Amino acid sequence: MAKRDEPADLPDPYEPLLLMYERGGGYSIEEFIDLYGVMIPYGNFESNLQAEPFLTLEPSTLDALDQDAEGRITYYAKVDDGYSRNSPLGIVRRRVVGREGLEYDEAFTRNLRWEPTQYLRRYELGENEVDHVEISEREAATFIESVTTTRSV
Repeated sequence: MAKRDEPADLPDPYEPLLLMYERGGGYSIEEFIDLYGVMIPYGNFESNLQAEPFLTLEPSTLDALDQDAEGRITYYAKVDDGYSRNSPLGIVRRRVVGREGLEYDEAFTRNLRWEPTQYLRRYELGENEVDHVEISEREAATFIESVTTTRSV
């Protein structure tokens, strides 16, 4: 049997899984594949090819995403004139924890960590003029990586 031409620079397919386990991650499989924070729906080969990949394994970015990453997390990009979803003014997240649904709102700060914020509460009360849009964890990671790269240079 003749050997097929294979691309030379393919990444190690197991590296993300090993990294997740090294960082204390796990998974369960029911209706979704739950990576304890990120839920991936079952799909077929074609739908998986169209899925948006998580592009970073940078430790500082993963550390920031993992900081206090308990509960159901929703990320938001702060958008305004000159600041789009792809290049936001900043990002915030809301964590909903436990059966009681306790909410924790946090902003990713210049200190390169999540810190408490009243931004979402004030926005709900009509006190903030800066708008926001919901973003994916991948988009939040892209923002965090750009900030940590800029700050470390």
